[in-house]
Amino acid sequence: MREIDYSNYYWKDEKIRLRSIQEGDWEGYYTNRFDTPAWRLLQCAVELPPTIAEAKNFTETYA
Repeated sequence: MREIDYSNYYWKDEKIRLRSIQEGDWEGYYTNRFDTPAWRLLQCAVELPPTIAEAKNFTETYA
């Protein structure tokens, strides 16, 4: 296999490192749910108030 040239790769930078979601990430997900303008823009709807249980369930599902 030949070496991959990452110089123009969108998902890699000196300042950014992506990782998969982990179960402990529920708190960040929960607090981000309070950004109503962003959720309206992304979901095209007004969301119900977030719950801690819903945030933990999200991270458990996608971890």
